[in-house]
Amino acid sequence: MRKSGFFPRLALVNLARSGRFYGPYLLSCGFTAAMYYILSYLTRSDIVASVRGAGYLQGLMTIGVLVVALFAAVLLLYANSFVMKRRRRELGLYNILGLEKRHIAHVMVWETLYCAAASILGGLAAGVLLSKLVLLLLLRISRLPVQYGFEISLPAMGRTAMLFGVLFLLTLAWNLAGLLRSRPVELLRSASTGEREPRTKRLLALLGVVTLGAGYATALTVEDPFTALAYFFLAVVLVMIGTYCLFTAGSIALLKHLRNSPRYYYQPKHFTAVAGLLYRMKQNAVGLANICILSTMVLVTVSTTVSLYAGLEDSLDRMFPYDVDVVQSLEGVPPEDAESATADTLERVQAAAAEAGRKVELLHWSTLLDTVGWYTGNTFTLSTQDGVHTQIQVLTADDYGRLTGHTVALESDQVLVQAKNIDLPETFYMEDLPFHVAGTVTDFPRYNDAVFISNQEARLSLVVADGSVLSAVRDRDFGDDRREFHVQMDLDGTEAEKLAFVDPLLAADVNGVYSVISRQDNAVDLYTMYGGFLFLGVFLGLLFLLSTVLIIYYKQISEGYEDQRRYQILRQVGMSPREVRASIRSQVLLVFFLPLVTAGIHVAAAFPMLCKMLELFNLYDTRLFALSTAGTLLAFCAIYALVYGLTARAYRRIVG
Repeated sequence: MRKSGFFPRLALVNLARSGRFYGPYLLSCGFTAAMYYILSYLTRSDIVASVRGAGYLQGLMTIGVLVVALFAAVLLLYANSFVMKRRRRELGLYNILGLEKRHIAHVMVWETLYCAAASILGGLAAGVLLSKLVLLLLLRISRLPVQYGFEISLPAMGRTAMLFGVLFLLTLAWNLAGLLRSRPVELLRSASTGEREPRTKRLLALLGVVTLGAGYATALTVEDPFTALAYFFLAVVLVMIGTYCLFTAGSIALLKHLRNSPRYYYQPKHFTAVAGLLYRMKQNAVGLANICILSTMVLVTVSTTVSLYAGLEDSLDRMFPYDVDVVQSLEGVPPEDAESATADTLERVQAAAAEAGRKVELLHWSTLLDTVGWYTGNTFTLSTQDGVHTQIQVLTADDYGRLTGHTVALESDQVLVQAKNIDLPETFYMEDLPFHVAGTVTDFPRYNDAVFISNQEARLSLVVADGSVLSAVRDRDFGDDRREFHVQMDLDGTEAEKLAFVDPLLAADVNGVYSVISRQDNAVDLYTMYGGFLFLGVFLGLLFLLSTVLIIYYKQISEGYEDQRRYQILRQVGMSPREVRASIRSQVLLVFFLPLVTAGIHVAAAFPMLCKMLELFNLYDTRLFALSTAGTLLAFCAIYALVYGLTARAYRRIVG
């Protein structure tokens, strides 16, 4: 018994004999370790650190590292609990045959060492081999220059080995604690211990309906992006609670309803499936709820990041209508000197374009008053923050006519308005200045603006008679001069050539009086950010998908072994092989696709809230998001059906 090498060999034999259980377990551990190494490597990579927008990418990768670490712990502990549950009878048999608990503990230690070594070494090898490919993919989708070279991050390898080493130690401690508490007879009888018929828990079912309804109502009634962001996690928690309650109590009620339906229940394929599921539903329900929630996470994560990336060009067009917007603040510039100051800026910008060899295809210039007011009753206050927060922009009639080609003539108290999310009367006040609405416009000029403005935020754009009216409005703002001179241009050349024009344009500003907002310059940052979102979304989607597949596989295998004896008895009492197969198919379909259907309902209910949250990233294309969600759902259904086919085949082989 104490012969050197006995316990290590016995541990290897056990692992090989239980390959059906340990194979997916080790593959999942290795794959998760590879993912953790890759993300850890990207957070510290010198190549990533050298590119523009490295802060975005490294911040997103750090979030990914934390999520993968959390899911690695959940995944390992879940898979280990399943494997050890299937081996309880085997451990009891060892005890009956003369092995003491300390001997079995030695075997468990060696089994854990083998599993840890295979998972960590295999995961690190896969991670190192794939890290360069993943890095190139990240740079590609972020539209950053591809940099060649190969790095191996020893700190990332150390963190990966440490994390998974600790997790395997935790699983070992859990297994040893279970061994110490167990008795041989209980272990031997565990495989044949049945479940009592569960009672219909009406209060739990009611709690599920209430919490799920509250979560759905929160998602469906949200009105603006910031409210959606504030209540998103509350809605998620409510839906998760409702999902667990309804799968636990609602599934039992559903099965009992099917049993009480003679037309459905008294058919061989339905009779055995419903009866078997009913008696195992207490342990079944949690697995089904886990599959449903993970499926929902896959769908939401991938669809949102794909739609964000696909809609980036539209977001750029909305935020930056011109290639270049030169902004000169007129703060401290007397009105009588403003014309010469702005003329000098316009001349410098045009000279810089000519010197850089850039042809100006479109040139606009104007003086804009950009301020914030609070609207209440029929009055905008520019100093007292009481009322509806409103973004206000004011142009003179001359500038409006030059920018749009529409000549207008206004009296000093008349304005043309373009209002959004606010109702104006025919006469309103700007502090004590009365204005009469002479008409509305839909073509108020747009300006480059990297600052997000909510689609639900109140906005007021005014065309006033002349500069004296604009100055009068400015004077009401506590004398705070918010006049800005804008020179807006579209240029010829490639995107890279337009981007390169920013430096000579800034160099021409010898006195530092203006700033430059470049569409191409901001596009680099946005592609880096949104590319990082897409990369992380797909990466985490794969992790959630792996967790879903593993739970489905172990659930099917577990039920196969539990049903094996029952189907043998049914064949002995005269049930034909065809009827057995039909019963198996009925049971598997009923259990397998219920979480998928429920996940689809969850995503549909969350759709309005997700649309509002995407507006925080300037994505207003609901149709694009709907198509991305539908495409993700179809792809997930295809993978889900493939997993169904493989696990159903394994289930049929087990039950014979």
